[in-house]
Amino acid sequence: MPAVSVIIVSYKVRYYIEQCLNSVLRSVPDAQILVVDNNSDDGSVEYLRERFPQAEVIANDFNAGFGKANNMALPKAQGRYVLFLNPDTVVAERTIPGCIGYMDEHPEVGAVGVRMQHGNGRFAPESRRSLPTPSVSFWHMTGLGKLFPKSKVFGKYHCTYLNKDMECPIDVVSGAYMFVRREALDKVGGFDEAFFMYGEDIDLSYRILQAGYQNRYLPLPIVHYKGESTNKTSYRYAKVFYDAMLIFFNKHFKRYSRLFALLVRIVVGCRKIGTFIGQNIHARSLRLADFTENCLYVGRKETFADVERMITGSTYLRNPQFVEGADDAGSALEGRIDNGVKAVIFDTDAFSYDAILYWMYSKAQEGRRYTMGLYSAKTGKLITEDEVI
Repeated sequence: MPAVSVIIVSYKVRYYIEQCLNSVLRSVPDAQILVVDNNSDDGSVEYLRERFPQAEVIANDFNAGFGKANNMALPKAQGRYVLFLNPDTVVAERTIPGCIGYMDEHPEVGAVGVRMQHGNGRFAPESRRSLPTPSVSFWHMTGLGKLFPKSKVFGKYHCTYLNKDMECPIDVVSGAYMFVRREALDKVGGFDEAFFMYGEDIDLSYRILQAGYQNRYLPLPIVHYKGESTNKTSYRYAKVFYDAMLIFFNKHFKRYSRLFALLVRIVVGCRKIGTFIGQNIHARSLRLADFTENCLYVGRKETFADVERMITGSTYLRNPQFVEGADDAGSALEGRIDNGVKAVIFDTDAFSYDAILYWMYSKAQEGRRYTMGLYSAKTGKLITEDEVI
């Protein structure tokens, strides 16, 4: 019996999920892997079956959404732990074993989340969340949480008053990396399929707490590119995202008055429209801006020519510089990055994901953010948050 079963729902992200699976297999080579494809039309099913024969790929002929697709794979999971994992993630080698060891030692814990970081190394605040009660959600939606992040009242939604490098109790574990005790899932069930996408992780986390378990945050790293398979400029995205809030409110907070429920609907409706407009304005500004970046590649010398050729075909990367190095990313890059470099590309066959993610995170903590690129000679792909080459 494997220690962990990894369930990934995929939709038109075959190269990102390939990278994700390669990182998972470095972390736990004996993991049971279950991939549910939600009717991708990019050849994902055949691509994954050819390259990962050890994985079971379940091919849907329709888009079942996030929760329902995960539930399809759950009966097949044999591990004593289940990891619900997004395809647009990269897992450090120590992350999954760290979760297994922690859960083995803490039977009172039902689920754990980890320290997620964006592609530029910046900490993702959704790594830690409190239960979105009406008061917690109100302070978050008014923006007071951002204004007063150290306040235990205003900053409660993302627990911004806590040290992000310390273990701590949390209410909500993000569905991007949700490591759950199988025993807890047997008690509370899987995801509520009333949620199509978004919100189902909050609901499941809450039910785990209600069953008497604790949820914890562990400062173990992953990269979450966040939403590679989502069109955030569509009204449907805003509608699904904010309608999930209403589903959760109606399910768990019916005790509130009708007047308050009406107020919640009005606020959520305004946020829905505002998000749709804001995302489109942001997308337009991105299309008009010049985001080409000088880049530096660090890795094995024999790969320099291939990477240089790939960068020539990039939309965003230019003027490559090269540094030979292996094993220790920090030592290889020490003193080698000038102010003109905005993107750093790593040879994943020369460095561990642990080393890469640590370097990116530490630089972001210093206020120096770089676009991260990951190149693998095995896959022949160079992947950033913005493109696959």
